[in-house]
Order: sequence, then structure tokens, then C-alpha cells
Amino acid sequence: MLAPWIKSFWVFESRSTTPVPDKIVADGSPEIIVHFGSPFAELDQTGVFTRQPVAVVCGQLTQALVLESSENVGMIGIRFHPSGMAPFLGASLQSLTNRRLPVHELFPESDQLIDQIRDSENDSQRIAACCRFLMRSIDPDRESGYVRGALESIARHQGRIPVERLASLVGRSRRSLETAFQREVGTSPKTYCRIVRFRSVFDALVSQGAGVDWVQVALDSGYFDQPHLIRDFGQFAGTSPTTFLKQQAAFAQAVNQGLN
Repeated sequence: MLAPWIKSFWVFESRSTTPVPDKIVADGSPEIIVHFGSPFAELDQTGVFTRQPVAVVCGQLTQALVLESSENVGMIGIRFHPSGMAPFLGASLQSLTNRRLPVHELFPESDQLIDQIRDSENDSQRIAACCRFLMRSIDPDRESGYVRGALESIARHQGRIPVERLASLVGRSRRSLETAFQREVGTSPKTYCRIVRFRSVFDALVSQGAGVDWVQVALDSGYFDQPHLIRDFGQFAGTSPTTFLKQQAAFAQAVNQGLN
């Protein structure tokens, strides 16, 4: 019943004695994450790691997020379709872009969800608790059908479609589409197209394995050349492609490649 809005549920657990930095990059999907183990710490603008809330709403990313794992990791994530969080929030998704907020600030009855997840004995019970919580919060009228149509067109074209063409396909003006995107997705259509193209790089990396031909990856992903790809990595990942791959720890690799 929630499939039109929820892309997936995922669970990650790990035991480690050494905290490890993880770099998370844009994937086009906002999330709600509930820690039933020790929460991760997040690198803030002052360069200090600060512990995340137990339950956190994560808006769209247009820049890399650096997290530091804890010793006893346990979390469940609700990964929404690009505009899928809009029906559950009264606020604009633009206000959440590159931000993580405590769930209770947007969902006043979230304490019950946290308690149920902590009391759950397995993943099935955790997912069931998330579904009950979401069903109490949904208002389908908050989502525009034409935004979903535009997102489907972007996916089909792997992000390689001009915004004017996109607006024409869904029967809206460019300004109307951009306003709706900011409200329901959290980015402009152009930025979202760039994210989709950037994400296609990860599919290419998985298919190529250890030996990466960056020129071919760039061309296959719709970039003009390798420098064009490197510029997008600089914005969305904060580093070069080769450095990014070397720095991925277990959680980052799972999120950036395995949970799409």
C-alpha cells in the first residue's frame, strides 16, 4: 500500500571497536533513519563530529555528508522515492535539503515509533512498526502527479533531458515545474537531473569491478569527458572519483552502492 511512496526499507548492523568515517553522497532519495543501536556522529560545519538524534529525517543531499560510526551500530532506514516524502510532511522538502532534523520536529508522535523499533525482536517487526507509523502520517494530496511524471521521464533519460523539454512533457511551465520540484523533491529539476546522472556512475563502477576505466565510465554515464565527471564528483562527493573509492568504509559502500 505504501509502495508508490516508499522505495525500500533497509537495516544495517555492525560491531566495531574503532569509529570509522563514512562519506555519503547524493542519491536522490530522502530518508527517515531510526537508530536502535548507538547513533552515528555527523561532521558539522565547524569540523566537529556531533552525535545524531536517535531518529532523524534526512533531506535530499547535494553535497557529501560525513558520518562517523559508533561501536554498536543498529539502524533501520525508510528510503522514499524522490518525491515520496512529500505526502507525509506539511513542510516543503526544500527546507530539508542538506539537513538532518530530529524526527519529532516534523512528526510529533514519533516517540511511539522509536519505542516499537527498540522493542522489536527482528527486522520484520521493525518494518511493520515503520509501516504503521507512515500510514498514520500520509496525506496523498500533498503530492503532484505531474512531478512524479517528470521524475519518471528523468529516470528514463538517465538525467539527460533539458528542463524545458521536461516541462513540456508534463504540460507545465518551467517555473511551475521548478516550484513544485523544490516543494516535493527538495531540488530544482536541473539539479535532480545532475544527481541522477551522477548516480549512474555507481552502476558503471559495479559492472567494471576493480579495474575502472574512468574515461569510459564518464562517457557511459552521459558526461562529455572525464574532467566533466570529476567536476560533478567535486560537488556531490567533495573529492575526486579515485580518492572517493579508496575512502569508502563499510556503511558508506552499502549506502552509496548497495542500497539503491
